[in-house]
Amino acid sequence: MSQIKIVILTTLFFSLLSNAQNYDFGKVSKEELIEQSYPLDSSAVAAYLYKYRKSYYVYSQNSGLSLVTEIHERIKVYDKAGFDHATKIINLSKGIGSAEVVSKIKGYTYSLVNGEIVETKLEKDGIFKSEFSKGMNQVKLTMPKVKEGSVLEYRYKVISPYYSSIDEFRFQEAIPIKRLKASMAIFDYFRFNQRQKGFLPLNPKTDRVMNNQVGTYDVVTSYNLVNVPALIDESFVSNIDNYRSGVDFEIVSVQFPGEMSENFAKSWEDVVATIYKNTSFGNELEKKNFFEDDLDNKLKGIADKKQRLKEVLTFVKDKIKWNKNRGVTAEEGVKKAYKSGVGNSGDINLFLVSCLKHAGFDAYPIILSTRDHGVQLFPTLKGFNYVIAGIKDGESYSFLDATEKYSMVNVLPMRDLNWFGRAINKDGTAVMVDLLPAKMSKEITMLNLVLGDDLSFEGSVKQRYSDYYAMLLRDKYNAETEVEYIQELEDKYSGIEISNFEIKEVTQPNKIINQAYEIYLDESIDDAGDKLYFSPLLHLSQDESPFKSEIREFPVDFGYPWEDSFIVNITLPENYTIATLPENKMISLPNKLGFFNFQISTLDNTLQISSKISFKKALISNDHYAQLKEFYCQIVEKHSEKVVLQRI
Repeated sequence: MSQIKIVILTTLFFSLLSNAQNYDFGKVSKEELIEQSYPLDSSAVAAYLYKYRKSYYVYSQNSGLSLVTEIHERIKVYDKAGFDHATKIINLSKGIGSAEVVSKIKGYTYSLVNGEIVETKLEKDGIFKSEFSKGMNQVKLTMPKVKEGSVLEYRYKVISPYYSSIDEFRFQEAIPIKRLKASMAIFDYFRFNQRQKGFLPLNPKTDRVMNNQVGTYDVVTSYNLVNVPALIDESFVSNIDNYRSGVDFEIVSVQFPGEMSENFAKSWEDVVATIYKNTSFGNELEKKNFFEDDLDNKLKGIADKKQRLKEVLTFVKDKIKWNKNRGVTAEEGVKKAYKSGVGNSGDINLFLVSCLKHAGFDAYPIILSTRDHGVQLFPTLKGFNYVIAGIKDGESYSFLDATEKYSMVNVLPMRDLNWFGRAINKDGTAVMVDLLPAKMSKEITMLNLVLGDDLSFEGSVKQRYSDYYAMLLRDKYNAETEVEYIQELEDKYSGIEISNFEIKEVTQPNKIINQAYEIYLDESIDDAGDKLYFSPLLHLSQDESPFKSEIREFPVDFGYPWEDSFIVNITLPENYTIATLPENKMISLPNKLGFFNFQISTLDNTLQISSKISFKKALISNDHYAQLKEFYCQIVEKHSEKVVLQRI
């Protein structure tokens, strides 16, 4: 029987089995508790045995229209690593005078004890309520007495006054799902858009069902999925939620009998215009007469445009410190933030735009969605959560963000690098701009080593870091002590000892960082009597590929283009001669997306090695994944080849 037929039959078998399972609340079976691993993925530490969501509208004369969502989830814990799934967090939006509420919480932990099912109820002391932020409350359920093999089950209901805002239907999680059922019922008075994301075939079913409460039909969209694979967060993914299978329901319009139609539909133009008209956005850009004299004194005598730009960015950083709150709009107001010295990202970067304009630059606010907020492919007000500054020069833009101490012109905090943003003009129109960096960030490492008679290496290391490499190193170095930093370097490259450490320009943005130290390595040589074997790049070798999956459904996101260069010179003992050297190698990806060059040679008794890996694009399509995977396999293979020395 072919492998494909076996997979199809196996999936069909488990599909039939899941259909026969009783998913009524409380009807957990002994078979579910006995099961020791997920049948289709033995690596799963836990799995949803059942995941259910039902969302619908209710209307009352007292409270008006509300959106109700019922949740019922049953989770099997196979391993201690799955204990994290014993905590369920429920986020509840709130506003002025209104808030979402959760009710009818009920939960149990089921375990087998001496062959019998024992259930433990979720009590009030396992339910924690808190204010997470100004716009969100949080309820946390902590399931009791969880152990390996337990089944967790809970249900609850969320009632929301925000009937035009429907949370995304999530159809894929970090653990697999055996059976998923979901439905969305919307009054016939409503029109809505349904937008699917991810890579699963969802095959929704749509029906019109009479709603006797309000005397109209509901349009019910339902989903019934089995054996949903886990969504694995792989290396170089900016935000895995961008690729999670799910559905967004977006209300387009509402028209109740005898009333005017209320329109919720948004185009990008609508979204931008709404943001610009917000008094905490557009009005803040017009506020003046409180900073001009201070800025003029800062810029006095500076004619060079690049230097003026750096001085403006430094001026804003010094005047207002970031309170870690994100926002498209100002939180305090730019004038108040200037006086107090503290503000959110909106306060700081809207103020930056004003300062840039005053300094003679063609500056614009650029709204965006940060990496952890997801890529926004459809126009919605909730899609943007951040603003930076942009300077237009011809058809291109330079980008600035003054929230971080070590950011530079066109070197933004990593959270900002989320594909695209929208530069807003004074008339409220906008232009989409590409936020991905074009300039290559570089790390250059030079080693000069001597191989001693005791088969240890000693010598010096010099390193240079530019652009994003430099910013990230500054963030890291200045967040800890130098002793901690050196210890982490030694831990990263197991077997090395560092002394006489020195680092320059580590507090100065816009400059290349120079780092130098002396190094001692032992245990890097395989001694076979009359022959010695070692990797020419020693601890710098790429000994493992970050790309292990056979296939990849989403792009590789490095964040920024980069290049790593290693130059190693090794002075060899006089009583050894070179028996074998790895061959030189040069490979590249299609369209020159990636490049690898390895060169090795000898001069007198010195071994000279050069290795360079570079990527000229921050984002590589999954169409090139097979070539990228092979590209890294060849790098690992080349770096693992040995230099062989023969005793004379």
